[in-house]
Order: sequence, then structure tokens, then C-alpha cells
Amino acid sequence: MTKIICIGGGNHLSYTSDIIEKEGKYEIIGVLDSKKNKGDIVSGYEVLGKPENLREIAEIYPFEGMIITIGDNWSRKKVFDIVSSQTNSRITKNIEFVNAIHPTVCIGKNVKIGIGIIAMAGCIINTGAFIGDFTFFATGAQIEHDCNIKNFASVSAGSVMGGFVTLKECSAVALGVTIIDRVTIGKNSVVGSGSLVTKSVQDNVLVYGIPAKIIRPREPGEQFLK
Repeated sequence: MTKIICIGGGNHLSYTSDIIEKEGKYEIIGVLDSKKNKGDIVSGYEVLGKPENLREIAEIYPFEGMIITIGDNWSRKKVFDIVSSQTNSRITKNIEFVNAIHPTVCIGKNVKIGIGIIAMAGCIINTGAFIGDFTFFATGAQIEHDCNIKNFASVSAGSVMGGFVTLKECSAVALGVTIIDRVTIGKNSVVGSGSLVTKSVQDNVLVYGIPAKIIRPREPGEQFLK
């Protein structure tokens, strides 16, 4: 099996590693985490060092792939920037980002899927959808036909996107949300749990309710998950 590392040692690692183990395509050889100590064990895997030291770690522990196991969209993007700045050396240039897609995920025809994606059990991604890089889909998320999910966006458990919905970069849809057809969620915006979204949402806001309304602005870089 292809040897990979996971970048991020929090809760996101536990279910991502479960997906990877069930897929049987990759062997996780360790974890990189900026807050934990080298040698710590998280979700059954050893911490090999920090993302900032990817290049040095790759010389000691050869691996061919990696995946960012961080739930918060902005934090995931920040770590991607740190890691990608180190992937042009002789040691790291052939290391690729991989996907972790649970065997029960249903993917329709003509779906375009990027890299670094994590999709948990029971997700449905219907025909003609575009799934951008480093996106995350929690248990049972439903992405209907022709949706456009931009890079670093996320959809939490039990949420449903109607057809032709667009989630822009770093937008987050929380638990049990319904978004009707042809709605756009702006960059870095969050839709709160249980909401019904009936019209498009601008960039950098928090919305929730039935129907969803703007609650307050959000700063770029403000974490969605603590």
C-alpha cells in the first residue's frame, strides 16, 4: 500500500484514519502536528514532527502521499500553505495529496473530484457536481446534481444541498442544514445548524434560522471549529 502521513492530530484525524483503514488503499506511517510533541500517539499513530518540518521529516520517514486532517476550513488552508511551500525540493516533489472517501459514499456520473478531500460514511455526491480541493463532507451530507463546492469548503453531517448550489472558498455549512436550489454561499461564510437557506449569502457572514438570516459579520481567518 502507498505510505502516507496525516497532517493534524485532532478529532478530524480519528475519523479520517478510520476511513483510510476501511479503504485499504493507504498505510498511515505517522502524523504531523504543530501542537503535539514528537513521539506522542494520537488515534493510534505516532507524531513524527511538525508541518513546518515536512522536508526534513520526509528524508527520515519516506512516504508518497499526505492528507490534511484538520476540520476548520481556514486552519486547513493555512496548513496547506505551510506544507505546499515545502513540496518543491528533491525529497518532497513527488509527494502527492490523497483523498479519504469512505466506501459507502455514493458518487454519481460526471462528478469532478479534486485532491485532499475527506468524505465520511453515507455521503451522496450526485451527477455533474464539482468537488474542489481540500473540501470536507461529514456523515450523510448530500450534494445534489451540478453543485459547485469550492476549495476548502465543508458540509457537516446531515446537510442537504439542492441542485446547482455553490459553496465558495472556506464556506462552512453546519449540521442539518437545507439549502434550496441555485443558492450561493459566499467566501468564509458559515451557515448555522438546522437552518433553511432560501437565498444567496454574501461573503464573510454568519447566518442561521428558518429562513436563514445574517446574524453578524465574520473576519477572514476566524475559526469555525475551535
